[in-house]
Amino acid sequence: MIFYKQAFKPKVLSFDLDNTIYDCETVLRKAENWFASYLCERYKLESKFQDYMFWGDIKRNCLKNRPELVNDVTLLREVGLIEAFKLFGKTLTKQEAQDLVKVFIHERSKGDVSEKMKYFLKKLKKYYIVCSISNGNSDTSVLGIKDIFEEDFRPDIKENAAKPASDLFFKCASFYGVSPKDILHIGDDPFTDVTGSVKAGCQSAWVYRGYTGISPDERFLKVVPTLSIDSVYELEDWLLSGV
Repeated sequence: MIFYKQAFKPKVLSFDLDNTIYDCETVLRKAENWFASYLCERYKLESKFQDYMFWGDIKRNCLKNRPELVNDVTLLREVGLIEAFKLFGKTLTKQEAQDLVKVFIHERSKGDVSEKMKYFLKKLKKYYIVCSISNGNSDTSVLGIKDIFEEDFRPDIKENAAKPASDLFFKCASFYGVSPKDILHIGDDPFTDVTGSVKAGCQSAWVYRGYTGISPDERFLKVVPTLSIDSVYELEDWLLSGV
């Protein structure tokens, strides 16, 4: 653990989820590949549409045409499916797209949050408010962590912009009736998590390189976090000492 700024015990611990408390990257890649195969089999599509690059291009085009979709990855996937099916010469209704996205979210939420991690988070919860602030669309029920976080703050297309915007951090502070400086946000991404939390006036614990060591490194830092850690477990000595 390395401190870069003066730190003090927070009142609220907000956790990013993906690649902070579990390996999201592996399960997400697996889910993307599974979902592409599922679509091809279900709708009799050509096998070339299983290529991840195809779906990546669809996503980029949707964001180019509707940049506000960056604030809602669930809606982005829904819109992407509808646009993709137009290229297939098929019509996909909004309801069908929503149902398909639910199938994908369930699959991408089959991550392995270890029992050790769950125990640690529950230990922190005895002394702090513990919540999550995530840009993703993982289902915490499927992940098996829904009962751990008091609230699960996510962005949406209408009012709460995704990190690094301050919206979710301010919403968290308002919800709990605390100042942003009383929130310690823990996350792996130097842009969305570190920049977002620091600019919102929160304390920031940067999980260096993330849960699996593949998250962006210091080259992507734009601001200085309060502290850096190699894993969330390093917070124990500081946060639980003297409690």
